Amino acid sequence: MKKNIRFLLFFLVIGLLLSWPIHSLLTNLERPVEEKQLAALDDIAHQMLDAARKGDLESARQRVRMLAEQFPHLQLPETLRIESLNAVTQSILAARNGLNNTALDEQQLLEHATRVRVVIDALTHDHQPMWRGYYTSVSAQLQDLLESAVRRDYAHFREQFEENSRLYHVIRPAMTIHLPEQQLKKIDSAYDAISKEMRNSKIEWNQIRSALRELQTSMQEAFIGEDKSTIAYLISSESPFGLIFSIVAAVLMTLAYVAWKKYQGQFRTVS
Repeated sequence: MKKNIRFLLFFLVIGLLLSWPIHSLLTNLERPVEEKQLAALDDIAHQMLDAARKGDLESARQRVRMLAEQFPHLQLPETLRIESLNAVTQSILAARNGLNNTALDEQQLLEHATRVRVVIDALTHDHQPMWRGYYTSVSAQLQDLLESAVRRDYAHFREQFEENSRLYHVIRPAMTIHLPEQQLKKIDSAYDAISKEMRNSKIEWNQIRSALRELQTSMQEAFIGEDKSTIAYLISSESPFGLIFSIVAAVLMTLAYVAWKKYQGQFRTVS
């Protein structure tokens, strides 16, 4: 009996160790052609951003040229809106043109590379895309802007608003893939209202604070309004936990059956 249990526990451990690679293999085999193509594109975008961070401009240029050549020939999801398609295309073309500019500084290089990396990631990741990871930075910047507007500190407000606008410009193409057009229009309108007010000779800080509060609410809805719970992920087809649970359940049922048979044998012996 003890020997059988040791064997079953041994196979349980082996099954758990193999569950992840088996899940990955089955997932790759089941992936449609367009998903495999997008995964390859995602890898190129990752390499481009990595090269940009290292200051390897030539390698970054090479990767963005590959993206520009391959993207028009991809089989894209039928649900992709024309606005999202244009956002991806324009991001790749802007990065290609920008990286060919000899006057490009390091910050602009990273912005171009990050924009492309994030928007390609959004095409390949419906759950937890990279752009949602910027919520903490965006939220902190908007809170700082609101505090500056309360103090009416124009110099600091202008500097922080320009920084926040650049960040939004980087992640907006990716946001178009997952968010409704009307939701993005609300965010754009808030940014436009603040920009317009800042160009006036006399700034109405009350209007800026009002626009900032609307922007904070819209951003919160955009970033975390549709997040799925952990339980939803665990039971989804993309999670390996279903396979792990099946293996554990099968082994536990086997152990229970062996124990029951052992108990029956002992009961008969006693009888």
